[in-house]
Amino acid sequence: MIEPIRTTSLLKIPQNLASDICAHYDQSDETKALLTPDLTPVKLINALIDDEQWQELVLFIAHSLPVREAVWWACCCLSLRDDWSPAEVDAIQAAKAWVNLPDETSRRYCETVAAIADLQTAPGWAAQAAFWSGGSMIAADQPSVAPPAFLYAHAVAGAVNLCAVLPDGLEAAKRYPSYIRIGLDIAAGGAGRETDDDNFG
Repeated sequence: MIEPIRTTSLLKIPQNLASDICAHYDQSDETKALLTPDLTPVKLINALIDDEQWQELVLFIAHSLPVREAVWWACCCLSLRDDWSPAEVDAIQAAKAWVNLPDETSRRYCETVAAIADLQTAPGWAAQAAFWSGGSMIAADQPSVAPPAFLYAHAVAGAVNLCAVLPDGLEAAKRYPSYIRIGLDIAAGGAGRETDDDNFG
């Protein structure tokens, strides 16, 4: 189970209204029914927790967090599993490297490893999210084309959701609460994990 949020706001989610966040992606009918003009992000999060609408909650958190925090959330979730292929491990490490040093070299490397890991995989989407964090989304020698706003958030949500449900969905009920708690810890200003090897900062 996930404890409801007791505070009225979260440090890394500065928006006052849930609708300001939901404006950037499509919600399910169930989530739309919850939206009222004065609904805060925390109240929507708590409502989605109560209804165990995990995929919707992942989408909302991914679109709520700043880009580095969002990609770090995906990395933390991915790091809880140890069944990744070498290419997938490379994608996770590249995404982590970008979080810690978000320069153009790291971002472009994420593009490379995401293609190798494949976008049918959670690690591939995490690296793709880092690549879509800014800059240009086409070849470096071509005129710059910026990624659409919040495209990275869709990739982060894809990474977290695929990490929860693949390969067969049998672990999803156990994984989702853990992943949501990590996301909420990051949203509150935490590191999302307790180990010292690659803390977010």
